[in-house]
This record gives sequence, structure tokens and C-alpha cells, in this order.
Amino acid sequence: MNALMRYLSARPLLLALTTAMYLTACGGGSSDTVPVVEPAPIATTGMFGLFITDEPSEDFAEINLDVVKAVLIGGDDAQQVLFDIADGDDPREVDLLDLTNFNEPIVFGEVAVGTYTKLRLVIDNLELVPHDPEADPILIDPLPANGKIDLLDQDGFDVLPDATLLAEVDIDANKSIKVTGAGNSGKYKFRPVVKVQFTYEEGTLEKLTRVEGFVSDPLDPAGSFSLCATEASENCVDVMTGIDTSFFDIDGAPTDFTGVALESPVVVFGLYQVDPDVILDAIVVEIGGTAEQVKGQVVSDPMANKFLLLAEDDSDLTVELQTNTKYFDADGEVGPDAVVLGAAVEVEGVISEPDVIRAALVFVEADDDEQLSGTINGTVDTTAGTFELLLSDGSTTVMVTVASDADILLVDEAASVVTRGSIDDLADGQSVDLFGTTPSDGMFDANEVIVDVTPAT
Repeated sequence: MNALMRYLSARPLLLALTTAMYLTACGGGSSDTVPVVEPAPIATTGMFGLFITDEPSEDFAEINLDVVKAVLIGGDDAQQVLFDIADGDDPREVDLLDLTNFNEPIVFGEVAVGTYTKLRLVIDNLELVPHDPEADPILIDPLPANGKIDLLDQDGFDVLPDATLLAEVDIDANKSIKVTGAGNSGKYKFRPVVKVQFTYEEGTLEKLTRVEGFVSDPLDPAGSFSLCATEASENCVDVMTGIDTSFFDIDGAPTDFTGVALESPVVVFGLYQVDPDVILDAIVVEIGGTAEQVKGQVVSDPMANKFLLLAEDDSDLTVELQTNTKYFDADGEVGPDAVVLGAAVEVEGVISEPDVIRAALVFVEADDDEQLSGTINGTVDTTAGTFELLLSDGSTTVMVTVASDADILLVDEAASVVTRGSIDDLADGQSVDLFGTTPSDGMFDANEVIVDVTPAT
């Protein structure tokens, strides 16, 4: 991960911070004057952390981009710049396809207390790398709104005094990269299908984080250590382990916390906690810097703690499951019975022989949603959450039920503005893309609705 831990030092950002006021009082000349206790200064800043993640895409080997600026915008368009390459900050280089099951930190620092309604990102150098090694990468240029993406929250989100707010931005590559035209004349364009999830104090980010680095002081034999970036040793985060944390040695075999030593390279899987400081709650710790990630499909029934994996490069690997191997899917931790014939998985571990990988963690990927595209045809029943969809062929209609917890995104592609909406924002004649499933009753159950709200030219 190139952007790995720039946020972890929690260095102050170059922001104009309000000076705290102190109240003082003066006593009289009498020796009986009671000393006046000055109240503590009122905090005027809080902490803000920004993370990037992605939904899966099978169309490309890599989807690379640079995040070159991030800004919080509040009332009267007051701005708090989190980072900006124009100010000498380095761009945050991201391969979205590395982040299908995990998130990556982008920036972390102090911002002024207040209510904000917009998180603005600016991206550049969006590059699609085909699976065919002989094919040239595809650079998407120009980007809508010169790479600006505005994520609007109509209710606002608060940065509170001496508190931490984390924002997990999901750039859904599979829905953002669209083909226009046909055949060899087809071109790719980017539309900002981007969501943001805010996590406040005493909360946890939804996705696992995978962090590479080395062990630094303070190292507490009771089960905690500081994890510092390999390429920027001054940037560190506190890691907490517990009885449920799995440890693996340089050969990928089970071990325990005694194997954690100063300066040793490690990979940590965990969840960021805010309570009230940010810590990384470790689920898996791999010691030695030999761990690898392999994606593929389960092609044999798991038995005797092994299964055969057909990797994306068409090679075969035997995956060895160990007593402390962890298993996750998109909803959280699961058991080994989630690994079944035909499942798409991502395996983290050490390749102990040319065709054997000792698994530290197996992530079971969800099946892809079905997609329907068309136009809302008639009145939307906002109480029942239903409407009729006229498909893009212009002649077929489908009844749609929108789940109560569905993501509804209002996307203005030209302005590159994304607003989180509700069922009340859906209306007759809107052009929509739906993602979900078709149960036996024939109605389409939508768990995500992307509405094109680009004004007509």
C-alpha cells in the first residue's frame, strides 16, 4: 500500500485554528483573597481521518489513481484543507483493486470544530490496467469536473472538540467505470459512484484494514506495540492484541505474541477503533514480511483442512487451513464452513512451497449483484418502497422493491457531485441503475439505486 500510514503520525495539518480564550480574575489587596481557579481552555479542534476502499471489479488487473487533494467544506463554504499537493503534500497513490476487502488510510489530522456538509476529493491519473500483459494501460482523460468529487451530506457531519471522526470513502470502480460506444470504438469514462460512511467516537470502521510496517517502541509484552510504516518510520499507530488475535511466523505457521520483536517486519489485519484515541485492534499479525495475497476460486471441496484454489493467473495452489486461520466475508467474521466449492476468495498467507500457501486469513467474497437499468415509469410508492421500471430496451417493465436500508445515490455526473438520497428523492422519468436480486416472486429487490440527476444540456 503506497499511501500506507501517512495519517498515523497524527501531525497537525496546516489549518487556521481558532485561539482558545482564557478567563482570568484579579483579587483585591486583602491577604484573605481566595485564589480564582482558571477554567480549562475550550478545545477548538478535533481529529479527522480519511480512508479509501472499493467494491470489486473483474474487468481490470489494476485501477490506479492519485488522490491529490481532500477538503472539508462547511457553512458559507468555509474550507478546511486536509492535504493538497499544491501545498507540497505528496499525492496519495491508490490501486482500488487492492482495496476490495480492506481499506487504506489517506490522511489523518486536526481540523477546526464545526458542522460540515461536504467532503471534496480531487483525483488524477485514473489508469485502467487490463489483465492482458501485452495490452497498454488506459488513461481516462478528461475526468468529470477536472477530477473533483463532491460528497454531500444534507444533514451535515460534526467534528467535535477533542474527538475523532473517521470517514470511509467507497469508490465503487465496478459501477464508476462505464463503456460508451461499441466494439473497438468503445471508450471508458468515469462517473462518480462514491459513498462515504462516517464513524464517530466509540465506533469502528466497517472494513478490515491491512497495514504493513515494522514493530517499534513502545513494545509491551502484555500484548501491544507501535506499528510504523516501512517507508516512513516516523509514522506509527498503536496496535492492541488480545486472546482472539492470531499470530503467524515467518514460515506462515502459528505462533504467539512472543514472536513480536522490535524492528521485525509485520503485516497486521484489524479494525480501527475510536475510544477515544484511534488504535488498530489486531485480528491477525503476520511476522517476518513474507506474507502474500492471492485471489481465486475454490475448485475442490474443503476437507482435511485443505482446498484447491484456481488463482486469477490460472495457476493452482493448495491452501492449507490452520487452527488459528481467520475467516471473513463482507458482513464480518465467519467460520470455515463459509469456504465452499465455487466460492471466490482472497487468501492471505505464506507460500511455503511453490504450490502451497499456509492461510492466515481467508476472505470469502460476495456474489455479484444483478443489475437493471432503465427509467422509473409512473408514481413511486414511497411508503411501500416500490415502483415500475421501464428497462432500457424501451418495451419491458419490471416491478421493483427498494430495501429500507438501500443506498440511494443522486449522481450529477457533469458536476461530479454525489448526494446520499432517500426513497422520497425518486420520481417518475428518472434514469436509474439498480443493483440487487430477483427472488422467486419476480419482483426485483434493489439494495442500491444510482439516480442520474445530471441537468439536461
